[in-house]
Amino acid sequence: MQVLKMYYPELSAHVLARMIEGAERRPAFTAVWAFRLSIFSGVLVFLAIAFHRLLGLPTPVLLNTLLAGFAGCALALLLALVAVGHIWLSGKTGTGLTFFAILASLALLAWPAIYLPQWRSLPAINDVTTDLQAPPAMAALVRFRGPGTNPVEYPQSFAEMQAVAYPDLQPFLIPRPGGEAFELAADVVRQLKFQIVAETPPGDDFDRPGVIEAVDRTPIIGFYDDVVIRIYGDDQSAQIDIRSASRYGVHDFGRNASRIRMILHELRTKLESTVPAAEARSAKGKQKSGKGAATKRPKAGGRGRAGRRSE
Repeated sequence: MQVLKMYYPELSAHVLARMIEGAERRPAFTAVWAFRLSIFSGVLVFLAIAFHRLLGLPTPVLLNTLLAGFAGCALALLLALVAVGHIWLSGKTGTGLTFFAILASLALLAWPAIYLPQWRSLPAINDVTTDLQAPPAMAALVRFRGPGTNPVEYPQSFAEMQAVAYPDLQPFLIPRPGGEAFELAADVVRQLKFQIVAETPPGDDFDRPGVIEAVDRTPIIGFYDDVVIRIYGDDQSAQIDIRSASRYGVHDFGRNASRIRMILHELRTKLESTVPAAEARSAKGKQKSGKGAATKRPKAGGRGRAGRRSE
């Protein structure tokens, strides 16, 4: 009060008291900035995901923007905790702003936090295959891989880690010709709504495998993952191998292994729900022969009746 009177002697005591009261009722600046920073960080993360998913924002830009957004949330949470002490000691307002900043920051930071168990328990790999010795190779997908993306070749350093973490991922053997196996695999890829980049049907023996190359995107953020399905086969049996690889990132958090399991599950389901082409042709032939026999019986009977009349 005395300081204000010194600089503003023309002001009355009533006006000065109201000025002081107004200053005391302003929210703490730490609460205000915690609120602003939490809002800014949340909007930044949301827009980055929307632009990447819908407008083709480059993935490296998305990753850097997400990192900045999460860092902003962490700073907003720290400011909000400081604001709690500031409000407690000074008596300033801003409790609502502080509470919102804490909730918003914790909610956004909880999203990457839920992946910590996978990050700790699963190996830091981004490429998974059912054939560790000779993984399916990328041919058409090479044009989607450039500077800053993961290698096109399967890193052999991943093989041992994958064998320990995902021992269930094995080649899929089916008692169907290679051509049928290829069609089953292509139907599964279309059913899962992958974007098919290239299809090469198999030859008549195991020396010329069929290959399906496709691209899948994660549901929320829309990360690009590349999938290669290779089909070896002859006229009796076939072997299907699958490779799923993240285009960006060091750790896939088990996403590629889950995708291969999903493809294998759909292949088994479709295999059980379809009849082999050879059996279908055999059944069709039996139906035709049955129809032919049925049409011939009346004719034979007619001839018999005619014979009896002539007799």
